[in-house]
Amino acid sequence: MGFGLNVVLHDVVYRAAFSAAVPMQSRWRLLRRLGWEGIERCNIRDGCLIVGFDLTMVDSYLNRQVLIDASAPVHVGSRVQFGQRSSIITSTHEIGAHAMRGGTPRTAPVTVGDGCWIGAGAMILPGVTVAPGCIIAAGAVVADDTEPDYIYAGIPARKIRALT
Repeated sequence: MGFGLNVVLHDVVYRAAFSAAVPMQSRWRLLRRLGWEGIERCNIRDGCLIVGFDLTMVDSYLNRQVLIDASAPVHVGSRVQFGQRSSIITSTHEIGAHAMRGGTPRTAPVTVGDGCWIGAGAMILPGVTVAPGCIIAAGAVVADDTEPDYIYAGIPARKIRALT
């Protein structure tokens, strides 16, 4: 099989794995066979996108169109829920010169602790640790580490109140 056909075949299999044709309760098993060995017992809706293979995630839920950039290690604790179109980003660029501001690429790991709820459209940026039990409000952009059992909202995300 030629290189071009191999790439096309991989693309077709990848698209099928994240399509509505695969039940969300069994998608994790298919993804493990395709190389995501760190995924276990997860419900993953169709339309999600996982880039890179450095992902560990157990007993969690990804709603539609969740993006996980696993270019650097991503660790998602157990019983974490992700709302639609939420994202974890591990890659960025240094600020470059005037001619091209997107300079040297860099990556940083992301950790999401047990029991968190990541709201729809929320974004977790490179190098961030979301502490266990946090709620990240819809649309929030988390640029700094959080403390356990708080609600965070806004751009950038700020501590709103403690959870009991």
